[in-house]
Amino acid sequence: MKGNIWKIIGAGAAALLCMAPLAACRPSADIGNARVEIRSSDETCVVIEVLAGDNTKSLYDALSVLQKDGNLTFGGSESQYGFYLTSLNGTEATDEYYWAVYTTLESLDETVYSSASFGTLEYEDKTLALASYGVSGLPLAEGELYAIVWTEIDA
Repeated sequence: MKGNIWKIIGAGAAALLCMAPLAACRPSADIGNARVEIRSSDETCVVIEVLAGDNTKSLYDALSVLQKDGNLTFGGSESQYGFYLTSLNGTEATDEYYWAVYTTLESLDETVYSSASFGTLEYEDKTLALASYGVSGLPLAEGELYAIVWTEIDA
């Protein structure tokens, strides 16, 4: 009986040790002094969390490094307003759908980066508001979430 208890304890400890690395398996990247992690990613939504901030770097910078590392793909073009995102993880914008950006970052240094009055997105236990800036205009603020979501254009 005594031997069986130690086997059970040993098996439980081994299971915990095997699961611990899985919790840290989310793709992440360093961008300047920032560190980001992909919380979820598929063809219709990518959610990125900023673990360490660097306000001189943007969401575009994070996407570029994550793409270089093979963790996602994106495309678009530069415009007078910054980078215009047209594809993410193989899904292209169309006449009916576009890539909307949501964030928990409301304001920073007296600049308003999102507004719930334009729309919100619930993710886990957080509410993200529609961003007032595109991916190249959103700074990587520590503790914030950024979601890029395949969204139907309102008629």
